[in-house]
Amino acid sequence: MKKSKQNLYTILLIFTCFIASPFIFHKIWKESAEAKKKVELPPLTVSSSANADTDSNNGGNSDSAENTGDNSANANQQQGTHPVDAAPVFGQSDISYFNDALFIGDSRTVGIQDYGIFNNSKFFCSIGMSASNIDNEVIDGASFDDLIKNNKFGKVYVMLGINEVGNDFQFTLTKYRAIIERLKTHQPDAIIYIQANLHVASYSESNVINNANINYLNSLFASLADNKKVFYIDINELYDDENGALTAAYTSDGVHPLAAYYKQWCEWLCQNTIITNQAAEPTTDDPNYYPVTPPATDAAQAAVQ
Repeated sequence: MKKSKQNLYTILLIFTCFIASPFIFHKIWKESAEAKKKVELPPLTVSSSANADTDSNNGGNSDSAENTGDNSANANQQQGTHPVDAAPVFGQSDISYFNDALFIGDSRTVGIQDYGIFNNSKFFCSIGMSASNIDNEVIDGASFDDLIKNNKFGKVYVMLGINEVGNDFQFTLTKYRAIIERLKTHQPDAIIYIQANLHVASYSESNVINNANINYLNSLFASLADNKKVFYIDINELYDDENGALTAAYTSDGVHPLAAYYKQWCEWLCQNTIITNQAAEPTTDDPNYYPVTPPATDAAQAAVQ
């Protein structure tokens, strides 16, 4: 009898499970589906009321890209950024570019003044001028300080150092840096070009004046360029031979170019000017256009003294 009751309870339990299982499985499936929906909800979007709250937190500033009609500009404004100015680039300019230019230098710059094509430029140059003695010079009744304090220049070209190759390099650099700083102070709107010193011909090199020393001095001067207001340019690419020396056919003393070759120097400078307004470059139809032409060898031409 006892065993019969156990069998009966077993049968009832199996029957109950059989009847109840569909309901149990349905409930489990439903809860699982609801949980899955919660996981797959899309990201929240900011409602209009949330925007209003944000605006109130920002002091009531509700300007948006929709109000300005320029999404990118509005994004820049919100992020506190400003358009980045285009980096200065070198390009071709005509002779008028040099009408407000000042050239500072030694006998090589005297050659540009005497034999070049920049008739409207101002020159402060003399034979033997150096960064160390520039304040001892008086040219056309004006000292260096008088000139830069009482005039306004758009560009200033500086080429000094060949007369100081035998001096202490750091001392010369200090003097040269002082010149650049004075120009930046008294000519704040001018573009300053540091011109590399010309190499000398191989046959004129000595233990003191040689192209290795000139290159080192040039590298020190180049370090003063910030490529924003002060730029370093190297004319040696026009006059060098295959050994990196002043081509012998272009000089009679191994140091100064022959007179006719200063025109090519000026033409090269025309091609290597900082273009600040991104204006279209002059064409070959422009009467002021000067393409750089290779110097023509003529040993009979007079050299600058």
